[in-house]
Amino acid sequence: MKTTVRVKKEIEIKTIKVDIAVRYEDEEIPYDFPLRRGDRWCAEIDIDSGVIKDWPQGKSGVLAMKVRDEGTYTLFDADGQQVAELADEYVPNRLIPGEYGDYIELSIDETGKITNWPKKPNVEAFFPCDED
Repeated sequence: MKTTVRVKKEIEIKTIKVDIAVRYEDEEIPYDFPLRRGDRWCAEIDIDSGVIKDWPQGKSGVLAMKVRDEGTYTLFDADGQQVAELADEYVPNRLIPGEYGDYIELSIDETGKITNWPKKPNVEAFFPCDED
């Protein structure tokens, strides 16, 4: 006999990859904004510190965009293994700063740290509770 069981497992989530569409060309963010590639902005962010990987040192900025349900948000563990993903979803605002659901707003300093990153990041949106 085969059956499915639910097992609680503690995991260490290290980073989140944010991949969002730039919908309004340079009206939302300039073409030369760090980590913008064409019509996408993609960044890997340390969950605990809010520091963006590969951010060019000395450059600061504000990323304020309407994303709606078009973003992909992927969690990775310390070994770089994917843990969970929200694809073509609304912004998980308990983790990513911005107005609930539709918007991202990141204030980024010269070191790549998101200064408005939550003090207690919440990843519950990635792990919905099963309803029985």
